[in-house]
Amino acid sequence: MKTAGLAFLVSVFGLCSTPAPLTATVTVQATQAAGVGMQAQLVVDVVNTGPAIAHLGLVFRSGDRWYERHQMTELAGCTVATDEAAFDCGDLAGGATRTFDFQGVTQAAGTYHYELALRELVQPFNYVNDHSDGPDTQVWNETVS
Repeated sequence: MKTAGLAFLVSVFGLCSTPAPLTATVTVQATQAAGVGMQAQLVVDVVNTGPAIAHLGLVFRSGDRWYERHQMTELAGCTVATDEAAFDCGDLAGGATRTFDFQGVTQAAGTYHYELALRELVQPFNYVNDHSDGPDTQVWNETVS
């Protein structure tokens, strides 16, 4: 009887353990200068170094969102999730590598500031590479003349 009770407690506490944090290596390359009406590119390389990420979101944490500043011509297999301020790029398996190559035509002159972080777009909405002071972000500016 004691063995069965111990096995039950181990299984219950095993289910309540903290899940492995979401981690990835992320690099961003983006057009930094263009004229109005010109083609621009945003390339995001992700190497998932942790567990699977459900509905990987490339989330814009700044007021400028790349998909709003460009007429999108290529979504790299993702969809725009405006409620999440993100590109929803589907599931990404643990150990998987993906390159997202977004294309768009610049729409208005100005200097735009982008801050991009990765997170799950399903509850509990965990960020990738999250820390006590916030998630890692990729930051760049784009000037459209």
